[in-house]
Amino acid sequence: MNNSLAKALIEAKKLNKWIPVKFLVKYDIHKVNLLKLEDEGIILTMKSKSDGLLLKLTLKGYHYFNQ
Repeated sequence: MNNSLAKALIEAKKLNKWIPVKFLVKYDIHKVNLLKLEDEGIILTMKSKSDGLLLKLTLKGYHYFNQ
């Protein structure tokens, strides 16, 4: 995963916020296998009517990327 993408997700986790995937396009989010990360317990996904797909790091994901 792109370091900038990981940093954005870490900052969102610190604020306890979900990030819309549409804001992560500039970090090449389309190259990341979101289903694999979700299966590994690294991220959570949620669908929103207004923002589309949303992402949030789990505690495991936070520790994994914040090394």
